[in-house]
Amino acid sequence: MTRVPFAESVRSALVEVWAHKLRSGLTLTGVTLGTAAMVVLMTLMAGVREAVWQGVKGLGFDGVMFVVAQPPQGLAAQKKAHQSRGLALRDRQLLEQEGESLQHVAAVRLAELPVQGGGVTKRVRVYAVTASYAQVHQRTTQQGRFFHQGDEEALRRVAVLGAELASTLFGQENPVGRTIKVGEVPFQVIGVETPLGNRFANSGWTQREMEGVLVPLATFRAYVAGGEGVNLITVRTERKENLALVKAEIERIMRRAHRGIEDFEVENVADEMLRAEKEIRVILRNWTIVLAAIAGISLLVGGVGIYSVLRISLAERMYEIGLRKAIGASDHAILAQVLVESTSLSLLGGLAGLALGVGVTQVASGAFESGLPPSPGGLAFAFAFAVAVGFFSGLWPARQAARLTPVEAMRG
Repeated sequence: MTRVPFAESVRSALVEVWAHKLRSGLTLTGVTLGTAAMVVLMTLMAGVREAVWQGVKGLGFDGVMFVVAQPPQGLAAQKKAHQSRGLALRDRQLLEQEGESLQHVAAVRLAELPVQGGGVTKRVRVYAVTASYAQVHQRTTQQGRFFHQGDEEALRRVAVLGAELASTLFGQENPVGRTIKVGEVPFQVIGVETPLGNRFANSGWTQREMEGVLVPLATFRAYVAGGEGVNLITVRTERKENLALVKAEIERIMRRAHRGIEDFEVENVADEMLRAEKEIRVILRNWTIVLAAIAGISLLVGGVGIYSVLRISLAERMYEIGLRKAIGASDHAILAQVLVESTSLSLLGGLAGLALGVGVTQVASGAFESGLPPSPGGLAFAFAFAVAVGFFSGLWPARQAARLTPVEAMRG
């Protein structure tokens, strides 16, 4: 009797749990709900983090800078404004040739025009862009293709619809191969852009692009509106650790091309995105801590239930404990017996909580594009925390029972 086999301790604990079904069931409910809450909240935050970063990546601003046309700044610059020909296609070619840090350069001209297709007419933003726009902003198509350099050189009247405009004009039909009118000029739809961002991360630029249409800049100049001028030039760099140097390089090339007249501005969108990502990380981390704390508190409440049940159980079994100690059971054996009982309760509740939590996350996964796959690390942490709560909840009652003398226990 000085030492009780572990298997016998577990059997005895399960018998005690089964003998008091209502009491044990209420205790298990607290642990189960606490564990399920931790699984759901941790999985939910993991899903939100994944959705946010997918949305941010889908915006296409990683490593991107804008060169935007603006009026000359200052009186001296305004007097010399005629010496600069403004932001134009030649600037895009110059940046492409001389920009050592630039991987892709695209020119963009913006216009607000009525677009007609599928029996619907809507005034939208038209993006007249060079084919390199897809590389700069990492654009892909969900249907058809993006236009290429050959389409520009042949002045083909082709268009790529934004995801929302395609739905507005053609509903559920496949628009590829259909004809639309941009202003009064017919264009053939060759592709539909993949939706940009998501509900967790989006911007005004990408939203308007999804509601607009993209056409080759050369074709736009030939059939809709001529001229060398553009509204902006977008560039992409892989040197994200030296964005300030990349910006300085662009400004140097542009300043020389415009004869020292600053009728342009370089917007470091990539740097703004990096700052925004840092802020998002802090927000997500704080929310993770708060939600994990809430789930942990709910699990601790289940631990209080285990503590209360053990106190009641030990009070009912005082004579048994005293008898066992009288015939030779050691303090260690009594301590282990009670701890196994408390840990068994939390283990059963933890397993039930894992099953419930996974079930809830599977039901909620429909709200997330990438689903809500349970994190193995999160499941392991929630289960380990539940078992630890049970162990430490039983530690104090177990120590009290183990320290009783046989006479005190049998008298109690």
